[in-house]
Amino acid sequence: MWLRRFILGLLCALPALSQAAEPAPVKLVVGDMAPYSVAGNTDSPGSLVEIAQALARRVGTPMEVQFYPWTRALAMVAVAPRTLTLPLTRTAERENKYRWLAKLYRQKFIFVGLQGNGKLSDPSLLLHARLTTLRGTPHKRLLLEAGYTDVDECATVRECIRMVKKGIADASYGAEDTHRSAASMDGNKAGEFSYSPVYRQDDVWLAGSLDFTEEDSRKWRAALETLRSDGTITRILHKYGATGN
Repeated sequence: MWLRRFILGLLCALPALSQAAEPAPVKLVVGDMAPYSVAGNTDSPGSLVEIAQALARRVGTPMEVQFYPWTRALAMVAVAPRTLTLPLTRTAERENKYRWLAKLYRQKFIFVGLQGNGKLSDPSLLLHARLTTLRGTPHKRLLLEAGYTDVDECATVRECIRMVKKGIADASYGAEDTHRSAASMDGNKAGEFSYSPVYRQDDVWLAGSLDFTEEDSRKWRAALETLRSDGTITRILHKYGATGN
């Protein structure tokens, strides 16, 4: 009789044990920043979103992707457990606010203005121009520290481009990939805009809430290396017209 009760008790406990063994899901919160993250397109959710999804599969963690305004996404990672975001540049101001899980990509930063804006040929000529840049990034602070005197902010890269097109701003500053993508949306024509030489470059990361551990970071970095080695990252970037770096 005792053996029967023991077996029945063990069978009842198996579902709970199985559930406990499953890794806790993570939530990836991102802004709409094509080509890195593309809202409303489950087949092509963006190059860096797809890389993050591949990483999650490799470490065996279910992932849910949600889109929010960029500043709200950043705020959520600061307070919500098991939450990730991208693409995040790693700065001294941000260093202790997030767990830095994986270095994903190296961005090139440029200025974008209307065709015929001769100052774009040399970013130093834009020191006193009306500039705009994405809110929630370190760009405004960096530009002001570099001597640029008139820097506004916008909620999305597409809004930055609209400000340039309407003459509200002389140029927008930010990642070349996102600005070229935004310049091709909303009925814009490629020939309407000009681009400066690369002003600076920086790495962008997949970052998480502080409840992720150093061991988690090690696993995600190891998974990233396997994705680089087997060509997964190259294939994803190629899908979006980018190259590996």
